[in-house]
Amino acid sequence: MGQFLRILPAVGLIVCAAASCNTSGCYDNGSSIPLAGFYDSSRGTAISLDSLRISGIGAPADSALSHPGTAINEIYLPMHAGYPSTAWVIAYKWFDLDFPEANDTVTFDYESIPYFASEECGAMYAYRITRVGHTTHIIDSVTLTDSLITNADRQTIQIYFRTDGEGGDE
Repeated sequence: MGQFLRILPAVGLIVCAAASCNTSGCYDNGSSIPLAGFYDSSRGTAISLDSLRISGIGAPADSALSHPGTAINEIYLPMHAGYPSTAWVIAYKWFDLDFPEANDTVTFDYESIPYFASEECGAMYAYRITRVGHTTHIIDSVTLTDSLITNADRQTIQIYFRTDGEGGDE
């Protein structure tokens, strides 16, 4: 009986620790970050691009979200809760397009909406996009599948690029 009484506090600590690590009530994506997918504007099909450098305007130079050499077909574009807009520069690092005049900029105007999600998740922000602006050097259009950005892990932004018909059409 004496050994049982010595082990009981250890068992209690383990049970409490396991219970405190429970995140079953919170989504895996704890932040409200919009996911943008890339599409061919002439076909409407998803595409992967491997020569993009995507970085935030006003962000430190070494904080690019993507770098040339890595193929991506979608990317998370974080927003800043303390500002009413966020802008991203898409630099094309192909030989024929690798100059600043060909870069595109995508700007999102939004409202930050603070809310208490749950005890497990705590407080977070959702964003309601009120306007999307973009240049049209290589980007044809930008569409929203939903203007409300929550922590649901789904694509809410579609960026359509003008392509040269890769896939044998030319």
